[in-house]
Amino acid sequence: MSLFNVCSWWTTQCGDITGDYDVASLLCARFGLETQEKDYLIVGSQSGQLSIYYPHANAFDATDLLLETQLAAPILGLYAGKFSGNVRNENLNQLAVLQPNAIVIYNVQTISGLAEYGAQLKLQLQAEHKFQRVAFSMCQGHFGQVKGREFFCVVHLDGTLTFYEQDGISYECRFPGQRSLPAPVVYCERTDSFFRFSATWHLQCFSYQDLSHSLVTKSSYQPIWSQCIGEGILDMRVVQLKETCSYIMILGERNFISLDDNGKFNFILKLDYAPKCFHSFVVGYYWEPGARLITAIVSDTAKLHIYEEANIIWAAQWQQPAPVAIQRSNVQSLAGSIVTLSATGQLTVGYLGAQPYQFQVQPLNQEELSFAQAHKQLQQLEDEIKESVDIRDMDALNQQAADQVRFSFSIQPEVCDDLDTLLLDVPADVAVKELPSAKGLLKLKMKAELAELQLVVQTPSGVRCSQDSLSLVDVPAGSSREIPLDFYMAELLHVHTTRVEVFVSFLSTRGIPRVLQQSAYLPLSMFYRSCQPQKAAGIKLTYTITSKHVPPKLNTFFREFLEPDSEAHALGLQLLCPGLEKLSEVITVVAAKNSTRLRIQSDHVETFAMILERIVETTLQLDSAAGLLKMHKKKPKRGVRNRCVERIIAAPFIPIQPILHRADVHHETQQNIRKQTEQLEVLWQQFKSLQRELQEQSESEPKETLTMQIEANYDHLILEGDKLVEIRRDEQRQRGDLNCAVALAKWIIYALNLEERVVNVVSSVLSVPVEDWTELSWEESMAPGIDMLHHFGPLMRSKSTSTHGLLDGNSTKDTFDYGRFRRHFATLFDRIVRLATSSSDEPTSQQQPAAMEQPAEAAQTAQQTDEIGNMERMLGGDKPTAAARAAKPNLSSSLEAVEDAEEYDEEDLRDTGYRKDYGPAVASDQQPGEQQTKAKRSEWVNEDFELPTTEELFSDLGIWW
Repeated sequence: MSLFNVCSWWTTQCGDITGDYDVASLLCARFGLETQEKDYLIVGSQSGQLSIYYPHANAFDATDLLLETQLAAPILGLYAGKFSGNVRNENLNQLAVLQPNAIVIYNVQTISGLAEYGAQLKLQLQAEHKFQRVAFSMCQGHFGQVKGREFFCVVHLDGTLTFYEQDGISYECRFPGQRSLPAPVVYCERTDSFFRFSATWHLQCFSYQDLSHSLVTKSSYQPIWSQCIGEGILDMRVVQLKETCSYIMILGERNFISLDDNGKFNFILKLDYAPKCFHSFVVGYYWEPGARLITAIVSDTAKLHIYEEANIIWAAQWQQPAPVAIQRSNVQSLAGSIVTLSATGQLTVGYLGAQPYQFQVQPLNQEELSFAQAHKQLQQLEDEIKESVDIRDMDALNQQAADQVRFSFSIQPEVCDDLDTLLLDVPADVAVKELPSAKGLLKLKMKAELAELQLVVQTPSGVRCSQDSLSLVDVPAGSSREIPLDFYMAELLHVHTTRVEVFVSFLSTRGIPRVLQQSAYLPLSMFYRSCQPQKAAGIKLTYTITSKHVPPKLNTFFREFLEPDSEAHALGLQLLCPGLEKLSEVITVVAAKNSTRLRIQSDHVETFAMILERIVETTLQLDSAAGLLKMHKKKPKRGVRNRCVERIIAAPFIPIQPILHRADVHHETQQNIRKQTEQLEVLWQQFKSLQRELQEQSESEPKETLTMQIEANYDHLILEGDKLVEIRRDEQRQRGDLNCAVALAKWIIYALNLEERVVNVVSSVLSVPVEDWTELSWEESMAPGIDMLHHFGPLMRSKSTSTHGLLDGNSTKDTFDYGRFRRHFATLFDRIVRLATSSSDEPTSQQQPAAMEQPAEAAQTAQQTDEIGNMERMLGGDKPTAAARAAKPNLSSSLEAVEDAEEYDEEDLRDTGYRKDYGPAVASDQQPGEQQTKAKRSEWVNEDFELPTTEELFSDLGIWW
């Protein structure tokens, strides 16, 4: 922020408030109407209004406005000079007004005022030249180095130049080249040449003699010299600083450039702001040795920067919006003033003052961050948001948005093999596999008029859509559109989901945003093909269909691979992608004959995610279609079990080691990428140092050794860069494998017999798809969530750590501890399995006395055991199945289920509020049976000798939902 302001001395609002103004709308000039004349301020708007001001004092007065008239055409530019030879007074200047189809030259005449009303001006038409082409800009000067008169040149939109002389002679010419865009053209009187900015961002110099003779001789001509500027320009001016040369000042989009009239660069100044306009002038006379070149540049943040050649000498701030035009003028009572014009017509005469800008930097808040206080403030903000938003109106708003834009999205269940790989630009390594593709259809129908609509199709990693986005503007009501879509494999990666989501966001004409979302699932036959089922596998999962509305048959879930009336109980599926030659990734699904259980087994973690997704989603859809209440309509409460188990329940088993192995490989690849990047940075610094040494050497010194070092360094740099590219490819494949592994864990936890709040928390922490950033890997982004569960959830060590979370505990650590993250990650899965196992065993333990009294129920249990044995025999397992599973002791609390003797010791649990005690002292008259009953209780009890409830155990989890 600048310490000084541009002080306002005189200001007024031009008459045309709605008119547009630009850099050519302002002119400061003298017309020679009086002896001690000062500058007149001429303003012309693009709506055709012309105003002439003559400030007299430091405040606007009505007499300062000498002329205000409305012309018939927009004003593109204002120019003052000796454009006519019929004027007797040599000191008089004419006013030239450039319009789109003509240029009009006026004589400015003064009319003496009566009493105190002051003088006025009037315009007398001197000449008018019509154009056959639309004008763009104009330049003036003593073309041909004539004395006492000025010619002018009009630049048209098609790049044509039209020259006009005072005798009425006019001729046209074109610049050489295939294309000539309209651009500023300036004239240099010292060399009698024109400077033009070409469409290729080159500054070209043409002599006036070549341009004037080109029409007569019909000969081709080339520029005298040409220099590459390398960017677009905003404005260009020519000033003469010395007798021997003139300077061309160019204001680019990001640089301020100066060249002499021979094409040699004087300086290039890189600007750290976005410029809007500039004005260059010479202080003194160019034939004097002490002449100074001064440039004023205005930024888009309303700052004025004053440069002497390439050195900044002053900076000031405007208190108004940034102007679009700036001039230096000598008005009455204020010499060297700064005249500016804003885009809305605010005309200001100011000066560089020394009044300090009253700005005080606020002191920094150095208070230490407290997690408890931050959590309390977050809760207060959430309460305020809930109070300000009426949730009861959300359904009505969503329905209103759905009524404004109706769209449907569907994917055909059949796959096709006629994909045009060349048209869709499928990579060659994928096209060779000839993988199947799927077709979809998206229908849009707009019931209301929309200002803007945007559609985005989100596909899983490795799958691409033929049209993944669509943008529409000014959508009329009643319009509709159907978009056919093709989904195909674009990369040879493991895919973790078949879900495709479509998001439609739109703005109404009143500016109200709305978002709609729909999803569909790709057919499994796009990723699998049927094969022979496997008899044994390393990973085995079991799901039980508990809903009465879902037939527990393979035909219910995998219709793409079975006939409609098939009664098959085993199905083998082989992954088509990535399609490794030496490895066949097969998964087997087996349905029990006499129960509702499904066994899914495979040796590869990557094969499970899409199969489990199909089983769980199909079960929920069929159950919801039967008329039951949808799960997401109910708000999860404390102590409520996972409602998914009412439809499907999973056996409490998570393949921890394969999942951790994928995470280990992914983390190792991230470390290799960082090491390779650091090595490339070192080689790049060496390469730049060698180049710098080569440039600093003189011509007489030998350069062969240094050149060989540069070539060797460059070859090494290319080699290491290729290695980094290969590691990046491995990272992409491993990211897909990790996606499948994490998705497998999520689908298992989703159907476990746990509290619904615990399922929601863990599912929100295990995020897919996996994302890696330049400075933060997936493991580092997951660590806060896992660590938070360690402090506030099933992994909590003690109550004392609840107020010292991750933000306070890890604030002093500079490096990421992957070992700690891996340990917590494994412990999380282990505790979840224990909790689910204890929850599944409690009903079994309670039913044991009743089973002893009812032999019929015991026989039914034995029958289920036989069914499990039948499933093992169907799969061909070598290990015999036990006749009956041993019953576990009755656990009255979930604490025993999560107890970990290896990590938690006695002091940790005492900090939590539980101590190792067996209850009150046993009286001497107690029976041994009672003592034995006491011994069956858990040894960890609280102060009241009571075990903690599940609600107490997970009370701190409320911060997550």
